[in-house]
Amino acid sequence: MIEAKRRNSYKLEQEALNNLPRIIEESVMETQDLRRQYGDFRQGTDLLSRYKKTKRYERVYGEAQRLKRKVRRPRDSSELSRSFAGLVFRDIAYASCAFECHDSSLVFSPEKTSEFWKMLYANKGVIDYRFGQEALKRVHVPNGILVDRSKPSDTSNSFVLRLYEYSLVRDEKYLEKELKEIRFQCKRFPGLFAEADIKFVIPRTFPSPELEGGQHNVDFLQLPITRVEFGHFINDLYNSMR
Repeated sequence: MIEAKRRNSYKLEQEALNNLPRIIEESVMETQDLRRQYGDFRQGTDLLSRYKKTKRYERVYGEAQRLKRKVRRPRDSSELSRSFAGLVFRDIAYASCAFECHDSSLVFSPEKTSEFWKMLYANKGVIDYRFGQEALKRVHVPNGILVDRSKPSDTSNSFVLRLYEYSLVRDEKYLEKELKEIRFQCKRFPGLFAEADIKFVIPRTFPSPELEGGQHNVDFLQLPITRVEFGHFINDLYNSMR
């Protein structure tokens, strides 16, 4: 039984790798387009104002506004606001990671990461959520993948450099749970992720959380905004919706 599962994982892994050239090409175009939208991007307080000029912001804000018009109960409005906040934070975290890349490194967007993961779990059902989001049944999907385009994906497991998790949550128990899920994925597909490190992207916080990643290096990238500042930003946007 175990050997059969390993063979199946290897088969799915190879099928996913066969699609990587296309995903990489599309990801390069996405990153170039994102850079054009952010313009003269600078890390710092400029981050949120630049995000408001992007296509991602227009799409997420427009969909949140549409959904808010249908809300009747305060509880539903609170849930929608949290979902909106999570997507906005995911978008700015992705942009920050994408703009950190140099030379041959490349970060997959959350959408491309999800697409790649669905290939690894082709036998799993897909769950639809608000804002056109999808999830795999009982499978944790990271938010981003950092790859080295200079290394052949079919011969080297160091092709994948890092897995990203974008999180607004400060609680270390919650982060430990997410880390456990990611480490499980690394163990299941060692040909892809055996040498990958893991990075959590979070708002600026002190002290920084400490997690034990086992054989994988675990690090944190703190964005130049606090949770309070981000919360005010989201509240202003949400309250402006009509």
